[in-house]
Amino acid sequence: MEVHHHPKVEKKNFKEYFLEFLMIFLAVTLGFIAENIREKSNEKHNAIEYARLLVNDLSVDLAEFNRTDHVLKRIIDSGDSLSKLIRSNEIKQIPSGKLYYYEYWSGWQWKVTTRDATLKQLESSGALRYLGNKPLIKKILDYEESLKIISLLEDEMNAEKNENWNLVEKVFDASYFEIFKQIGAARRDSASQTSQEGIERLDSFLNKNYPLLTYDRNVWMELSNRALTTSDNYSTLLQTVNVARKNAKVAIEALKEEYGFE
Repeated sequence: MEVHHHPKVEKKNFKEYFLEFLMIFLAVTLGFIAENIREKSNEKHNAIEYARLLVNDLSVDLAEFNRTDHVLKRIIDSGDSLSKLIRSNEIKQIPSGKLYYYEYWSGWQWKVTTRDATLKQLESSGALRYLGNKPLIKKILDYEESLKIISLLEDEMNAEKNENWNLVEKVFDASYFEIFKQIGAARRDSASQTSQEGIERLDSFLNKNYPLLTYDRNVWMELSNRALTTSDNYSTLLQTVNVARKNAKVAIEALKEEYGFE
């Protein structure tokens, strides 16, 4: 009968166990450190890309704010002029072309269009933390807050504008607004038309007596009051736009300084 002998296993001492544990620990720790370095590197890269996109978006917004400043001032001035004209004269004594002109601009609905895709993506993905610098993040959030206020004001004003249009339809024949629009389009589009020709066409429109749908003084006074309200509301909107423009400039400068952009 064959007898099998088990090989004798040499027992490890404490030092060998400790060395094995140490090697495993170091391997896990180094792997964790390497992964952390990789994540930090990715976050830094993403932060730079997001910052660059934000600067581009904010720069486009600044151009939009400049256009808005021009248009809102036109709306405000026209509303004030329309109200003053109605209050200081008998309607039949006013060349109605002026009334059509001021109502056309006073009745404009203008919406500020901003590029907020990058900012929304930063917030929805939680990537805003990539920017790291808390004062910088606050400047960006201050800008976003000013955009929210602009949007709220516009929503309120658009509802009011729609209501005002019901009154305008009782007073003005909309077909004559189209005549003025054609004059404006011709001045913009005709390369051959001189500035003097454009001025003469506009003066002609302003001094003509186009038909009005009513001369009821009460209706016209209501229109005057609403024109003033429009001017006041757009003045408030213009102030908010100027705050947003200032916040955009501050955020752009902060981003450029943080990331060394030109």
